[in-house]
Amino acid sequence: MLTVLSLTIPFFAIILTGAIGRKRGMFTSEAGRIMAKFAFFIALPPMLFLKVSEAPVSELLTFGFVIRYELATILIFCSGALIGGHLFKLTSTERAIFGLNGAYSNYGYIGLPLAFMAFGDAAAVPSALILLADSIILVVLTAIFAALSTDGEAKQDFISSLKSTLLSLSRNPLLLSVVAGFLFALSGLSLPVIPERIFQMLAGAAAPTALFALGISLAGERLSESRNEVMFLSLFKLILFPVLVAGLFLLWPDKGLEPVWVQVAILASCLPIAANVFAMAEFYNAYSGRTASAIMLSTICASVTVPLVLYLLFEML
Repeated sequence: MLTVLSLTIPFFAIILTGAIGRKRGMFTSEAGRIMAKFAFFIALPPMLFLKVSEAPVSELLTFGFVIRYELATILIFCSGALIGGHLFKLTSTERAIFGLNGAYSNYGYIGLPLAFMAFGDAAAVPSALILLADSIILVVLTAIFAALSTDGEAKQDFISSLKSTLLSLSRNPLLLSVVAGFLFALSGLSLPVIPERIFQMLAGAAAPTALFALGISLAGERLSESRNEVMFLSLFKLILFPVLVAGLFLLWPDKGLEPVWVQVAILASCLPIAANVFAMAEFYNAYSGRTASAIMLSTICASVTVPLVLYLLFEML
């Protein structure tokens, strides 16, 4: 357990430090946005590119892994949308964002750095495959559910909203770095020394900057009045999702998978809700306030649940 705490405490301590800095007036919300942009657009992409481009080519085409994880993602999204919509009387678009909250993990700011620290470079390819496949699947599912509105609210045009969100994905630096890393690995080339060192220096700044910026942004959020919904979402994301992923991988085993791939999949599923979900809620003009609250609460709760899951992964697998 000491090993797990030595990995997770620094992560959440940096988030807490960012929040304290915001509360004490040392950093504004604008400063947090600038730091988040640096992490998202400048520091994290080189880290992902380096890890993926150095991976064996044979690992890049592990379809069984993607199928299992995305099956869990689809089940969580759809069940969240249906159960949440029934329990809390949500509109179709709100159900879509509710399901997205339950299925979209914070890969960028927490997941990738934590996976690399916990499992080393072996976590690169499974993390990249999850990031790439999940982003596409969840964007399409959200657009489909949002387009099914029949209850009187302004119905989103399915084709236009899907085009807009897919276009946004095509400009996502993390996804672009994954694709570039795949192509570079397939080419058999290696980076020259100077670009590689620049990428390594930037990659070193990725985790602390991203975590500190996340703390600044969370410090400005407050729990909404819909606490039952927010608590339900947090439990759905932090507990039910990893249980389902663990069940799919352990009860439907793929003999070709290394144990570390299963560990990475379970770790990815137990992460708090991604900040990107709030951007999607704003895009669809639905459920944004409760989404912000759910992101904050799930991140706070993850400071306890993620170390427990990591401990179980190290002990059992």
